Amino acid sequence: MKRILLIVASLVLCIQLSCNANTKEALVKFKSNLPDKKTITVLLEVAATDEEKAKGLMNRPSLAQNRGMVFLFKPQRQVTFWMKDTLISLDMIFIKDGKIVKIAKDAIPNQTQTLYPSDVDVTEVVEVNSGFTDKYMINVGSKVVFRNISLK
Repeated sequence: MKRILLIVASLVLCIQLSCNANTKEALVKFKSNLPDKKTITVLLEVAATDEEKAKGLMNRPSLAQNRGMVFLFKPQRQVTFWMKDTLISLDMIFIKDGKIVKIAKDAIPNQTQTLYPSDVDVTEVVEVNSGFTDKYMINVGSKVVFRNISLK
């Protein structure tokens, strides 16, 4: 029985590793506005191509805590997001040159009626679980630092 469990666990691990082999991963650091001014790190999947941006976080039943996706926009431009086939509520953090310029909180899952525009040019958009920005008191005007990602 232990051997079967070990084989199944090994197969699951191999499948996860092969599925993630093509996924680029980066991270972003947010400075919390809580009294302790703690830095919050979020591991990010990178959506750089048009195909990756179009798919985003669609059809995922959940998103682990302190995980998210970053959408890169080079050159900078105004963008609009929607929640088509996105099954989880999200906070969308619109960023220009390392500074948060807008936050769309609690985006409504799996619908296309409500749109989430940046209203200004942005260089990145980070999507995280709904409630993240309130939990850590992340605000417009806060600076962010990206790691393991080319922002040029």
